[in-house]
Amino acid sequence: MPRIYKPLPGQSLEAEKALNVFNANTLRAAVIRDLAQRPDGDTTGNIAKRIGVDYRQVYTHIKTLEAEGLVCAAGEAGVRNGRRVRYSVDLGRLRELGLTYLRYLSGE
Repeated sequence: MPRIYKPLPGQSLEAEKALNVFNANTLRAAVIRDLAQRPDGDTTGNIAKRIGVDYRQVYTHIKTLEAEGLVCAAGEAGVRNGRRVRYSVDLGRLRELGLTYLRYLSGE
């Protein structure tokens, strides 16, 4: 059974309502939003500190997002440097997936 997360600090009431309407995972949404605000990407530890959760929770969502091509590790595809891996979000892919979902909901 999927976990339901409480609203995260700084989340607007409108955003909370939208996430609830679509039964979205608020933690995954917070990870995507956090990365979208950092063009150079960041580590799971730093993301976790900012959104107030354990880095392992962030890592779990990062791996899912990475598998879907929405998030990638810094550097060449599949290449990681050292223990501190910086992840970034592909904003083009984010828009593409968002529009696909919107078209689906709109009956297109």
